[in-house]
Amino acid sequence: MKTELKKLSDGNLDQITINSEINYEKISKIFLDNLLFIDKYIYKNNDIYALELFDFLKKNKKFNFPITKHIELFILKNITNFEKLIKYIIFRYKFYISGKKKILLGYPPYLLIEPVSSCNLKCPFCFQTDKSFTRKPFMGVMKFDLFKKIVDEADQIGVGAVTLASRGEPTMHKEFIDMLKYLSSKKNIYEIKINTNATFLNENICHSIFENDVTQIIISSDHYLKNEYERLRVGSNFEKVVENVDRLFFIRKNFYPKSITEIRVSGIDNDKNLNRAEFEKFWIKRSDHVTAGYPLDRWDTYNNIEHPEINDPCYNLWQRMYVWYDGKVNPCDADYKSYLSYGGVTTDSLKNIWMSNKISELRKAHLCNERKNFNPCNKCGTTFS
Repeated sequence: MKTELKKLSDGNLDQITINSEINYEKISKIFLDNLLFIDKYIYKNNDIYALELFDFLKKNKKFNFPITKHIELFILKNITNFEKLIKYIIFRYKFYISGKKKILLGYPPYLLIEPVSSCNLKCPFCFQTDKSFTRKPFMGVMKFDLFKKIVDEADQIGVGAVTLASRGEPTMHKEFIDMLKYLSSKKNIYEIKINTNATFLNENICHSIFENDVTQIIISSDHYLKNEYERLRVGSNFEKVVENVDRLFFIRKNFYPKSITEIRVSGIDNDKNLNRAEFEKFWIKRSDHVTAGYPLDRWDTYNNIEHPEINDPCYNLWQRMYVWYDGKVNPCDADYKSYLSYGGVTTDSLKNIWMSNKISELRKAHLCNERKNFNPCNKCGTTFS
């Protein structure tokens, strides 16, 4: 079954896979062939969500939540470690239903940590073009001790995925490799992700990505033609980026043939005229997975028009926590100036902040159709209905 292409500006935050099939039956069968192991795990851990997930699988021979290309690749790359796969698929299910059903797990299932807030590029669809943002107090670099504090607690409380990225380019951090090493030492964090523009993917960083079992590296690349790419990725050099991505792909193939790392190229179809077949044809030769989406209204959020017709609750409030370079916590990066910040990890714990009154009131307001009363929620074009 081939994944359908559709506009992402209808509210789907995930990018859409281009020209790639997901073998749903194969993924289901991997788990159906190991039901005895699964039953032992459920009995031992007494997890109601695991019971719900696998009961549905047994009865219907399929999963009761979407299996994306990313999930499929993770499962196939980790197929020799079935206990890890059980924990992972339970985490993915919890992540999905926490947003879909507005279930508060007591901790953020997904954490996005910002090593640096600055970026070397100025893409027209990104808030880095807002000159009032690219200055103090918004610009800075995360201290490594603060990073370790965040990761230590994330590992303890049940955070299943950590992405290094957010408002800036993470590989600009001088201790980026050390951050990967520290993250990879935490056994309860199943996904380690990197979002990067690939301009700094030198040989040392490439080796570190595979040595530390990074789950997924997402290369932000918006075209396959030099002039169009450099028009959209302002300040970039197309040939240099392609060379860096080729280096990443070559190193994995020749030095880490059993690597679990997925290489994905992800594009923003800014003008809504991208030839997706040609885009996929160019980048799939140097990646596992190519996706494309449309830009969301996030390059000047605070001056956007209001969208009173979009008033459904935001999934992020139940699924994700963003942590800026200085420890400030935010519900999303569309609010890149932190109007809705609800705490800071320099003085409090992730768990306390996640359950704090301020974010609880925002969740309640969203559930009561009051999203339109909050800035910039009222100017966000994303819908989850």
